[in-house]
Amino acid sequence: MFNLKQIALLLVALVALTLSARAQAFFSGDRLRQAVIAYAEKTAGQDAEVFVAQRIADQGFQESGVSAKCTGSKESLRGVSNVSIEFSIGGRVVRRVQVPVQVKIYRDVAVTTTTIGYSTPITGQQFTIERRDVTAYNENDLLGADEIPGVTARRSIQKGSVITRSSITEAGGVRRGMTTTIIVQAGSVIIRTRGSALNDATLGETVRVMREGTNSIITGILQENNTVYIGNYGSTLSERE
Repeated sequence: MFNLKQIALLLVALVALTLSARAQAFFSGDRLRQAVIAYAEKTAGQDAEVFVAQRIADQGFQESGVSAKCTGSKESLRGVSNVSIEFSIGGRVVRRVQVPVQVKIYRDVAVTTTTIGYSTPITGQQFTIERRDVTAYNENDLLGADEIPGVTARRSIQKGSVITRSSITEAGGVRRGMTTTIIVQAGSVIIRTRGSALNDATLGETVRVMREGTNSIITGILQENNTVYIGNYGSTLSERE
C-alpha cells in the first residue's frame, strides 16, 4: 500500500512531467505538410500544383519557443525540387528538414491545331489557346497570343505542339537564304556590303551570313531592316562600300 508520503511524491512527479511536456514544442507531420504545400503554391504562383510524395515525420523539441519557417525560391520550385523547413529558437536555426516536392506549372499557351511547315507564316486559324503543363519550358520561351500574328515558323511545328519563342521567327527577323545588308565597323571606319543569311534569326540574335560574291562567312547581330552588324557601334567618321 502507498503511504501518504509516496502519494505526495507521485503527485509532485506527475506535475513536473506535465510542466515539462508543456514546455516542449511539437509540430505534427500533417501540419508541416500543409505548411509546405501552402508555401510552395504561394511562392511558385497561382498556376502551380504542388505534390508532397512522402510522409513528413513529426518534429519534437525539448525547448519551448521554437518557430518553423519554409524556405525556397520561385526559380527552384519547378519540377522535382525541395522545400526546406527551418526550426529556430531566438533566430538561431536548430534543425533543418528537407522535404521533396513536385511542382507543376500551368499556363494558357498557344497550341497548334495543324502541322505548320518551316518558313510558314502563322495565322490565328492555326493555333488555339489551351491550359497546358509547361513545367519543362523556360518561362521566357513562352508566348502570349498577341505575340504570334506576323511571325513565321523557324522549323516544322507538329500539330498539338506549344508554339514557343525558339520555334518562330518574329516579325522583323530573317530566315535562312534571305538577303541582308552587312555593316562591319572597325573603329571609325564602316564597310557596308550584302550577303545571305545562313540561319533564321530574330532581332537581337546572332546570325551567320555569307558575303555576296564570296565564300566568306561572318557572324553578327541582326538589327532592323535585315541589317547585320559586326563590330562596335560607336560614332562613325567615314564609310566605305
